[in-house]
Amino acid sequence: MSMTKASKAALFSTIIFPGAGLWWLKLYGRASIFIMSAIVSLSYIIVRLYNSIAPAYNKMLRDAEQGLIVVDGSNFLSTFNKLYQEMFQNIAAHQSQLHTAQVIFIACWLCSIASSYFAGKKIDLESSDKTTNL
Repeated sequence: MSMTKASKAALFSTIIFPGAGLWWLKLYGRASIFIMSAIVSLSYIIVRLYNSIAPAYNKMLRDAEQGLIVVDGSNFLSTFNKLYQEMFQNIAAHQSQLHTAQVIFIACWLCSIASSYFAGKKIDLESSDKTTNL
């Protein structure tokens, strides 16, 4: 049994990336809306996390170069906990923005799946109408 265009489009948008199913259906305008929204929100999340983690990581590297900390098996856990606390504090300052970006990304993905399915369903119905009219 072959999959319908609706199922394939929804599957592509589910597995590959938001908008992939619409792109496969050649609905480039609608696909680009989902793709760009997902890229922008995902980029914001990645940049914000990197900017929150980088200062703590760089400080730890400077301290290690100056000999202020030595990472070995006996103090690895305490060094990790210190780094984790600094990163957590930096991330906590931007938690509401990160949450908003996550919600936008997830909503974009879910709407892309639904849009891909219904656009594919419309194409499936149109093609079945054409075959029945022949």
